[in-house]
Amino acid sequence: MSNRIITPEEQEQAEETVKPKEPSRLTNTVQKIADFDFNLNRDWMVKQIPFAFFVLFLLLLHIYNVHTTERIIRNTDQLNKEVKELHSEYITILSELMSESKQSTVASKLDTLGIKELTTPPIKITY
Repeated sequence: MSNRIITPEEQEQAEETVKPKEPSRLTNTVQKIADFDFNLNRDWMVKQIPFAFFVLFLLLLHIYNVHTTERIIRNTDQLNKEVKELHSEYITILSELMSESKQSTVASKLDTLGIKELTTPPIKITY
């Protein structure tokens, strides 16, 4: 750069050639929101229809997901209750079987049929 003297006319010309920077869309949007300036027109509404359908699709997907998850949870709870019930039934039947298979119980039931309990030990037959 050279050192030279700028005349007032050149100064005015330089100021005229420098264009002020236009604010960005984000700045305009923030300014409109701050001023509560919500002018809705038909073109803007038509332009937003695909986005509205996308949001609606996501909303429906979310509702479906929630319902499916709740149904699975209800089924899981029902199956857990059934498993607990079957386990308690298993324990009950096992304890009944253990008490029924005692030697004294078996002997008393066979006594009603006329079968007596052995008093002598069995003999092993060998050849």
